[in-house]
Amino acid sequence: MSEYQKAKRIVKQMRMGKAQAREVGARAFRAEMEAKRPDLALKCAKDFKLPDDDVTEAATGLFLELIKRARFDKALEIARSYNLAHGGDRASAALTAASRVDYDGGDALEQIRRLARKASSARLEASEADEAIELIKSAGKARAQDDQIRGRSVVLPNTGEVWLTGDLHGNLDNLKRFVSLADLDNNPERTLVIQEIVHSRLITADNRDLSFVAIMEAIRLQARYPGRVYYLLGNHDFAVHIDRELVKGGKYLNRYLFRGMAYMYRDRYEDVLTEYRKFIADMPAALIAPAAGVFMAHSTPKRAYVPALSQSYLAEEAAEKPLKKQRAINAMVNGRDYAPETADAFADQMECDVFLCGHTPTNKGWRIPNKRHLIIDSQHNKAHYVTFDLAQRYTSAEELSAGLARVNPEASEEDLASEDLM
Repeated sequence: MSEYQKAKRIVKQMRMGKAQAREVGARAFRAEMEAKRPDLALKCAKDFKLPDDDVTEAATGLFLELIKRARFDKALEIARSYNLAHGGDRASAALTAASRVDYDGGDALEQIRRLARKASSARLEASEADEAIELIKSAGKARAQDDQIRGRSVVLPNTGEVWLTGDLHGNLDNLKRFVSLADLDNNPERTLVIQEIVHSRLITADNRDLSFVAIMEAIRLQARYPGRVYYLLGNHDFAVHIDRELVKGGKYLNRYLFRGMAYMYRDRYEDVLTEYRKFIADMPAALIAPAAGVFMAHSTPKRAYVPALSQSYLAEEAAEKPLKKQRAINAMVNGRDYAPETADAFADQMECDVFLCGHTPTNKGWRIPNKRHLIIDSQHNKAHYVTFDLAQRYTSAEELSAGLARVNPEASEEDLASEDLM
């Protein structure tokens, strides 16, 4: 009597519950595998509802046994039924070994060779997804250990300098140019601030948004330069985090982003997306340069939300509840109230003189809508960035504008700015 049959009999005679039956089945499964009876081990795994890894292990063993016996049609049936092309390293290795069999196995063996190629591709995709997840986790851990972070804000020192971009919206070239100009390795006193990379301005013909390539570059920078590169929370990041669809100019931005991620990571894209959403949950909503009197955020709120925000709120109260419940921060990253009286009231709340923001597209790459706001746009050919000294006091946006520069001075003057990602 086989171990499988013994296990079935014991469970039935003793009227075991599911948990006990599973333990008996697991022992029988291992015994059948050691006895090189993968067909019975597979029955154990299925009948006793053992973990998927056990099912795959037994199916792989049975597949190899069938290959040895040149029963290619049956081996192909097992490979397809148990999805061995996505069954992990061992299953993939079995398919690869079978694909190298020098035998006239007809169409079945050719189909197995195709599955082996698919398995190889799946291994690569899984590896890339795992690398992305680990990188996101690494950047998140580095950020969590940053002693400049206060709740949902970052308080910068009174020495050094800041280099800040506006919205990048998937523009990897502009991001790389900006980083190259900043030359962090040779300028340890510099702090980089980047924002709103998600949701590309340029969508592929099959409606894929590949902005996640640029996002991963930014996250890689944070992991490499902890405490020196900050990725500011924007309204598009907020929308991805809470899975709220944004429709701009007839474009379904989240939908296109997910298609792009699925193209990059295939079956593992949701795993990467889940980790990215966790990363967004702790993105800083603002950076504060006390000595310079500069407040950096994606935008500033409408007048009604001004009283709800302050440095102490960002540092303390906002840290006590999840991002999706942060109405005041949501209002801040989505706001566009540039009325002088609103700017003055918010400056009083934030104990600063000047605001550096993105959020509002501008064809020339920067804009001064009032004496306190300097808006930077970095997503197109006229992209700008701004630099300023942390030790110097700035009392107006006009003073800050002295630090404006083109991301790519060699770019053509053709106006490529777009209003459809507002």
